[in-house]
Amino acid sequence: MTRYLTEDDALAAIAGLTQARRTTFLASRAVVPVQSDDGPLFCQIDLARLRLLCDLSNDFDLDDPAIAIVMSLIDQLHGARFVLQSLAMALANESEAVRERVGAALSAALR
Repeated sequence: MTRYLTEDDALAAIAGLTQARRTTFLASRAVVPVQSDDGPLFCQIDLARLRLLCDLSNDFDLDDPAIAIVMSLIDQLHGARFVLQSLAMALANESEAVRERVGAALSAALR
């Protein structure tokens, strides 16, 4: 079951995360928590993104536009990884002949 943290719990859980910085990250939609009647609730993925955002800001001194670019690239990589995993699962269910044809076509395309 997914565990959610309140705004206060998220602020306490992440070193370097301030209320102002959290507000900026939410306004930029770099993190999109679940909305409840009591305010936003943060899941573990939200917390990981907040930690990464703080690291990029603090450790690498990236400004907001640069952070937006980095997060967009990370999201694109995760999306591509999901597509490749889905393709691999679909191919695993095909016959060996189909897998060999796809493998040969892929090898030829990558030359």
